[in-house]
Amino acid sequence: MSTSLASKKSILIFLGSLTGGGAERVAVALAGFLAKDKSFNVTLVTLDNKDRDFYTLDKAVKRVAMDKGGETSGLAKFTSNIKRVTSFRFVLKNEKPDLVIAFMTRYAVIALLASMFTKIRVIVSERNYPPHRKNHGMWEALRKYVYRFADLHIVQTELIADWIKKNTKSNMVRVIPNSITWPLPKLPPTIETDSVLKDGDRVILAAGTFKHQKGFDLLLESMKTVMKESQNWKLVILGDEKYTNYLTEAYNEFIAQNDLTDKVIMPGRAGNVKDWYERAEIFVLSSRYEGFPNVLLEAMSSGCACVSFDCKTGPAELITEGYNGFLIPDGDTDLLAKYVLRLMQDNSLRERLSSNAISVRETYSEEKIMNMWKKQINKVLLGSP
Repeated sequence: MSTSLASKKSILIFLGSLTGGGAERVAVALAGFLAKDKSFNVTLVTLDNKDRDFYTLDKAVKRVAMDKGGETSGLAKFTSNIKRVTSFRFVLKNEKPDLVIAFMTRYAVIALLASMFTKIRVIVSERNYPPHRKNHGMWEALRKYVYRFADLHIVQTELIADWIKKNTKSNMVRVIPNSITWPLPKLPPTIETDSVLKDGDRVILAAGTFKHQKGFDLLLESMKTVMKESQNWKLVILGDEKYTNYLTEAYNEFIAQNDLTDKVIMPGRAGNVKDWYERAEIFVLSSRYEGFPNVLLEAMSSGCACVSFDCKTGPAELITEGYNGFLIPDGDTDLLAKYVLRLMQDNSLRERLSSNAISVRETYSEEKIMNMWKKQINKVLLGSP
């Protein structure tokens, strides 16, 4: 069946914000890719305003910020969410899209509710493993009911696909992993590596938003003894907390209490993450759960020797045990420390893992993965996903 379209179609991509995060990166990349295609007009809509934007959109993508973010509680929260659905329905009337692509649970629910009784088609994309990514009870209940009305679900792994099918009565589910943009782009803010590291420092890197999900507390617990005994190795945790600083404070307290001030560095969020991957020799993913970890994909593409918890889901799709990285039983901090130490001590092992890891650049190339998205989008627009 041909997927060519008779006329130019309007696509609206909807998510919470453009702050640094995996879903946001995928949404921005997809918007830019589709906007380059003469078949589509592309608009990206966020619930939040533009003030906290980290990613930059392609100039061909129209940007709409609803400025309806913020957290409330109790009855005010319920009322606020009703207003968000109403506001998004107004956006749909104004933009008149043929298709909405909604990323993450609450924005998918809003999109599905707002588009009911219209001819607008909706693609939903969960970005984490749902059993581990708990939402407010209202969103969980609504997801269970309204997800069946989506024209298509696009998820990153088969395990997520199985969950969607079993728990939401959604039959139209396709698996598309994340892509890697190579070479990695450089974005603001910039933190130069030599501004916090000395020439002789050797780097173990971790990166991500400071959220409980990312398990940096587990990483610090794992590495406290290893780092004390190391000589010129430094653990760099790149990132920051989106909404509050309580995790930053907790991590700093742990570092101080365990005499790791000279061994663990948390320089903040860096848009020039490419420079940090290149400076690092070892990368560690300590997440409690993922959808498909962009930072691990980026680190492997950059030639880091990688060690990751075998959390649900994503690391096992990227790492072939002992060939291009190491998978550690989920949450086993002692074994994580053991394998990081092994890599610190074995130059040839690090080099072998590094050499094998970079093949993910081709396997998950942006062109290949985005064309998979485009194929599914065209099928939905033609009414045959």
